[in-house]
Amino acid sequence: MRFAKRALALAAAFVLPAGAAPDPLAAIAAANGHPAEHRLRVSGSGTYEGRRIVETLDREGVTFLDRRCVAEVCAGTWFDGTRTWKFGLNDVTLPEDDGHAAVRRTLAAIVSFAFAEPAFRAAGGTVEPAGNAAWRVRARGGDALIAELDPATFALRRVLDERGAAIGAFGREVRAGGAAVPLEQRGLDGGSFQTAEAPAGPLRPPAGAPATFSGDPAAALSGESLPIVPCSLGGRPVRCLLDTGATPSAIVLPLAEALRLEPRGELEITAFSRFATGFVETGPLVVGSAHVAAARFAVIPPVAEARFDVVIGADLLARFRVVFDRAHRRAQILPPGGPPAPGAIALRFAGGVPRVDATLDARAADALFDSGDAAIVSLGYGDYRAGPQWPLAERAQAAGVAGASDAFIVTIPAVAVGPVALGAVRATVGRTQAGVHVGIGIWSRCVVELDEASETLRCNAR
Repeated sequence: MRFAKRALALAAAFVLPAGAAPDPLAAIAAANGHPAEHRLRVSGSGTYEGRRIVETLDREGVTFLDRRCVAEVCAGTWFDGTRTWKFGLNDVTLPEDDGHAAVRRTLAAIVSFAFAEPAFRAAGGTVEPAGNAAWRVRARGGDALIAELDPATFALRRVLDERGAAIGAFGREVRAGGAAVPLEQRGLDGGSFQTAEAPAGPLRPPAGAPATFSGDPAAALSGESLPIVPCSLGGRPVRCLLDTGATPSAIVLPLAEALRLEPRGELEITAFSRFATGFVETGPLVVGSAHVAAARFAVIPPVAEARFDVVIGADLLARFRVVFDRAHRRAQILPPGGPPAPGAIALRFAGGVPRVDATLDARAADALFDSGDAAIVSLGYGDYRAGPQWPLAERAQAAGVAGASDAFIVTIPAVAVGPVALGAVRATVGRTQAGVHVGIGIWSRCVVELDEASETLRCNAR
């Protein structure tokens, strides 16, 4: 009887002209309460290694915000319908080049049932039958995926790629705001949740720590090999290291104590060797013409080899445009944005830090752009062993934020970063380093302009 009533309700939802065939996609959208037209949230919590983890997943149409928090430390993913962004301690979104954007475009259309709405096809999406209660769906600019529905209820059960590999599994539907919401959302994004609701208001990305700009943008570079500039935090004059290789931003423990800040929360830092720590929240941070009212900083031990008090990492550097002019011993901190100029080096982001395409003696390398590394190019011993093994020029110490370690120097005959040819380069090979870095040492060749917001790096002739 329950199914009979459901069928009658669906039939009543459509008034078809005589002789017209019923639209199966309209029936799917109606049976699920048109989820694409609602903002829907699922939430859940659990315990892992004694720590309570809280996760919320908000969806509105093909956009979603996935946030996971452990002891006040939150991180997550923002998907705007076409592209993925990651955020961490300061809620600053950075584009994530994880190779899944095309899958997510179609997957988001399936999970939200946007694929069953006329607007999806009007925007260039395609939907075709693919078997019993199965549909082949492709969002505009997305990969083709197979959506498998429950034949009786039209609820989403599985999503497969065209080879039949599972992308996601769904179940335990509940209603929120009249729309069906699966509490089980296993796959590329999502998890297992306990509650569902329909929050008021539109879904927006995390705002992050905003910056305003006024005054002189220039900040004097110190005499050291790393980009350390005068700044202030909480009204106290300090020294800030501008370090693209670090995320989140950080403060040394002696400064936290001087500001009477008690660390809280739990997070793991890897840029300074791997260790667990807490964070503090303070401000304002003033560097050059940039003013950040308040931000969160991981607490780290002081580094003897590089005298700084604050690390402005990739998360907060996304709020600035920075010009590193080593010849004139200054950095300029400016508002971000603007179209990329010809010859710019493209930045992409992975794990919250910027990466560039480099060529080392005709060998392609995916390199971290690390302004906390004093070398022009540095690489790990494993990368060096992979060849070609350039002749050793001398022994040295690898200097960076994490301190100094044993290394040796080789000369690479030809190096390029994106379209910029640097010629022969003395490169540092560190025994404990993983991967290839392009370091701030490139400021010996050019004026370096970093604009994370525009995803560009420039090496401008002096």
